Amino acid sequence: MTTSEETNTEDPVDPQHFRKVMGQVPTCVTIVTALVDGSPQAMVIGSFVSVSLDPPLAGFFCTTTSFSWGELKKAEVFGVNVLGADQIDVSNACMREPEERFDGLDWELDGGAPRIAGTAAWIRLTKNQIIDAGDHEFALMNVVDMSAPDEPNEPVIFYGGSYRSLQPSD
Repeated sequence: MTTSEETNTEDPVDPQHFRKVMGQVPTCVTIVTALVDGSPQAMVIGSFVSVSLDPPLAGFFCTTTSFSWGELKKAEVFGVNVLGADQIDVSNACMREPEERFDGLDWELDGGAPRIAGTAAWIRLTKNQIIDAGDHEFALMNVVDMSAPDEPNEPVIFYGGSYRSLQPSD
């Protein structure tokens, strides 16, 4: 058996081509929140993933050069707000300047992390470890609490460069 380094003779993948192809992979739109130095912080994340059932672990990827991630990772408690299809405006709000991201949003503290009202799901996390992953870091987190409405709330997804919602199955 050979390693991938020994067998990889192709040219490196062009970053723009990589982005275009990976844009065909739908992602759930989430807002990761934390309270840092008494102020709520937020960042839009499209890489949230379940990692393990036992123990319950989840995680997400952040660009190492991100100002928002630099602030958020100072916290110990995080909230993952899974946005509903009717919350694209919340995603857009959380891409404003950091000090304006919570302006006009309906939110409250839940176990130490900002929880946005009306989301499709809520997951509270604590740090497990931060793992280097190229130009990103993978935040591996312990799941400490979670909830979802009794009636499922259709999530918003990002696909092909735009927001979408799921089509109901027949």
